[in-house]
Amino acid sequence: MKLFKINQLKLFLGFVLLFTFTLLTCQKSKEVKNNKFEAFLSEVYKRGQFNGNALILKDGEIVYQGAYGIGNIDPVDSLTLNSVFRIGSVSKQFTAMGIMILKDKGKLSYDQDIRDFIPELPYEGITVRHLLNHVSGLPDYTRMMNMNWKPELKKNDPKKIVSGNEDLIKIFAQEKPEVYFKPKEKWEYSNTGYVLLASIVSRASGISFEQFLKEHIFNPAGMENTSVYNYVYGKDSQMPKRVYGFKTELNGIDRVSKDYHYLNGIAGDGGIYSTISDLLKWDRVLYTEKLVSKSTLEEAFTPVTLNNGVVENYGFGWRITESPNGKKVVSHSGGWVGFSSYIYREIEENNCIVFLSNNSTNYLGGVINPLINMLHDLPYDMPKLSIREVIGKTIINDGIDAAVKQYKNLKDNESEFYDFKEKQLNFLGYQLLEMDLANEAVEVFRINKEEYPQSANTYDSYGDALLAIGDKTKALLNFKKAYELDSTLLETKKKISQLE
Repeated sequence: MKLFKINQLKLFLGFVLLFTFTLLTCQKSKEVKNNKFEAFLSEVYKRGQFNGNALILKDGEIVYQGAYGIGNIDPVDSLTLNSVFRIGSVSKQFTAMGIMILKDKGKLSYDQDIRDFIPELPYEGITVRHLLNHVSGLPDYTRMMNMNWKPELKKNDPKKIVSGNEDLIKIFAQEKPEVYFKPKEKWEYSNTGYVLLASIVSRASGISFEQFLKEHIFNPAGMENTSVYNYVYGKDSQMPKRVYGFKTELNGIDRVSKDYHYLNGIAGDGGIYSTISDLLKWDRVLYTEKLVSKSTLEEAFTPVTLNNGVVENYGFGWRITESPNGKKVVSHSGGWVGFSSYIYREIEENNCIVFLSNNSTNYLGGVINPLINMLHDLPYDMPKLSIREVIGKTIINDGIDAAVKQYKNLKDNESEFYDFKEKQLNFLGYQLLEMDLANEAVEVFRINKEEYPQSANTYDSYGDALLAIGDKTKALLNFKKAYELDSTLLETKKKISQLE
């Protein structure tokens, strides 16, 4: 009897040891996974390719979250996991959800004319659905406001600040800019459309857009640190954990604020602040019917079909793609002033990535794509270095001739390590124009035009730089070439008319 009890005890202790070993092994395995994400993010942070917060969810569980870098440049302070970021166009999915909630409540229908809510607009035949899918053809509001909203004032003049969406609607009603195309003839990303959707949410519900989202989305989802907020200047006692956008100058050393814009008060296409943990709560609530019905949400994740039968992979505030396993993915990126953001949801595999940055990162895709591969244990490459940053620094320190020589040398001999996409030099050229380095900008845009001769944008940008140095004849020729390649460039058409 005594021997039997001893054997029982040994057996019990064996099970305990086995369980403990298994538990430790599982924990160690999870730590290894965590280290994989941490090692990558730490490395891209050291390379100057990431300043921000990231969260990784795999199989419904958080496998990594981290904060890298600073939240402000004056005074310098460190980011924390609770830091609040401006999320840019990731806001669009919340605007779309506001419309979906009103649809479920019977307050509107997707195929209802937008003038039922905003009768002062001059456009016929545009529906709520057209706005949701980016197929309305409405012109870009940023250019409209730049040309028509207190044009006598500089953009950094506090008197130029737009107070809200009603100011924008007023300009559209007054100026009546032409549409780019008829509804559903094309797909073209439209910030204007989502600003109007936010105004429709407000007018259909009878309360402000920010209040509606708080009551019907943020509070039900438990998103305590998320809000639609019109931020203007300085430290803000109403949002003490908020971080501030900044950028690094072309010399690669100096940091400057990039947080203010006179259009910051516009909401719907952007304007929301949030945290990585709140955006995870958003991901989680979308697996339920707490906000809208399952059928309503499914329509938001359905691509739009144009009049000619072409399918565009965009739903209601979500891009629709596939994971490496061929499963459904809904995602969206965002960028405004100094911020960039991304939410990536593998909705059939219960995986999610949330990425928030406040330093005008040029490496959004270069950081996100490896993280996606890591989720699926696939090989990945480190993000390519920005050629804009490299030759921009050379322009400042050694001059344009040295930069042109460096560009050609790197392109010929080390192209696998650098990003040579069209947008790199295009962005650099406009940076140089802002710095009153017009001759240098001309050379940068000229190279870009030669590298991408079939791009209308490169000719248009080159024309802008030529105008800046007073060469109207060559500018006109380049604007005409741009318009020849792309007849939807209405602003280019105006430049041509003015020069002729």
